[in-house]
Amino acid sequence: MEHPTHDILTLSNRRGLTKERMIGYALAGVVNLGLIAVLIEGLAVHYLRHEAQELKAQVIQPTKPETVVNIPKPTLIVPKDVVAPPEIVVQQPQQTIQTKSFAASSAPATRANGVNSTHTTPPYPPNAKKNGQEGAVLLHIMISAQGDVTNATVSRSSGVPELDQTAVAWVVTHWKYKPATDNGVAVASASDARVVFSLKSANL
Repeated sequence: MEHPTHDILTLSNRRGLTKERMIGYALAGVVNLGLIAVLIEGLAVHYLRHEAQELKAQVIQPTKPETVVNIPKPTLIVPKDVVAPPEIVVQQPQQTIQTKSFAASSAPATRANGVNSTHTTPPYPPNAKKNGQEGAVLLHIMISAQGDVTNATVSRSSGVPELDQTAVAWVVTHWKYKPATDNGVAVASASDARVVFSLKSANL
């Protein structure tokens, strides 16, 4: 019967193998660490390059649907049995206004008219007659509401002062007029008169 044999290693061999193994383990560890570092760096770059895209969110407000409600117009239903009340008409008494009608419209205005019996020619002045002077005097006469001549002025001279003065004095003193009227009422007025001095008439 065979008995197993065992190689008895010396202490020196155990120590030598331990160093080699330790070096091998160390190298293997360094290589593994390098590979792990490379893998980690590559994964980091890969994840850094693929950045997460920015998400933009837009809030959309929901629109309320328009609801159109058709409200029917109320209809007034009048029963046939109802009779409309009679229309009441109030007649107001007519006011009669009586206006006084004038008998006649306003009377037309009239001018002053001379009274022929008073419109005489003044006596011929002696000096003018002696000197053979004659002529016509145009007078502007003011007439009162009573028909009297209140004033007379020479509008155009005869050329002989004595004839002019004689005509003014005679007309104011002797002439009369039927006064002018306005709407039937006598009023003061003015008129023109011509006084003629003629030697032929004076010698008659």
